[in-house]
Amino acid sequence: MAKELTKSTSNLNDVLYGGRPKNEEPHVKRTTKKKSEKIDYIVRVNLEELKIGDDEFDDLQSLFILFDLDKDGILNSKEFVKILRCLGYRLQEDQAWALAKTVSVDKTNCSVSFNEFLTLMSVEQEVEPDRETLVDVFASFDREALGKISEKQFVELLKAKDDIEDEDIQEMLDEYYRLAKLKGITTEKPDPPSDSEDEDGNETKKPRPPPPPPQKIVKSPPSTKRNSKIPSIKSPTETVKEPEKWIDYREFALMLQQ
Repeated sequence: MAKELTKSTSNLNDVLYGGRPKNEEPHVKRTTKKKSEKIDYIVRVNLEELKIGDDEFDDLQSLFILFDLDKDGILNSKEFVKILRCLGYRLQEDQAWALAKTVSVDKTNCSVSFNEFLTLMSVEQEVEPDRETLVDVFASFDREALGKISEKQFVELLKAKDDIEDEDIQEMLDEYYRLAKLKGITTEKPDPPSDSEDEDGNETKKPRPPPPPPQKIVKSPPSTKRNSKIPSIKSPTETVKEPEKWIDYREFALMLQQ
């Protein structure tokens, strides 16, 4: 019975991981203590070269464990697709398998080992996001569908990435405002789109309110006292508050791709 079970498991592995080397070294270390089995993934890649810190490694390992159902240190193609979707990748199966082939030795069934998964995550961190991805990220914060987000939100988004310095953010802002001025793009907050419709489903515009009546200006008689006009003196700490600037994130994404 044990031989049949071993044979069955071997056949299943041939189906799932048939493209992997037969003499491949194990990916997990199994230890038994007090009748309970402990499994540790064997790390053979240089985490420092991959720029994966301790916290990030722990997160990636915990995520890998969730999808590595048989705990052999390898994800089959189906498990790999699921873990990518959990990470936010919107890929079809064939796209996910093509991505797997960039790091996996298994070019047949597109299985991915834990070390190959770490390598892939490192490579993906270095890849610059495309324009569509950038726009989607910014648009998720544009709840009013204005096509713009405030400079404050913009800075907070960029500061969420640990590898971007304040000087780099300011440099990007300065370059955007320069190009926006050349293109005639304002930095003011736009009006939200109208969503009112008539009975036929056509968009309707609300009539503008009439302008207020002109006010009569009554001039006061000139004062006979000398030096009656005393210039106002501003406090040295008093500053003029500038209006909040808004960024057209589609134009910004386009700027980064140029």
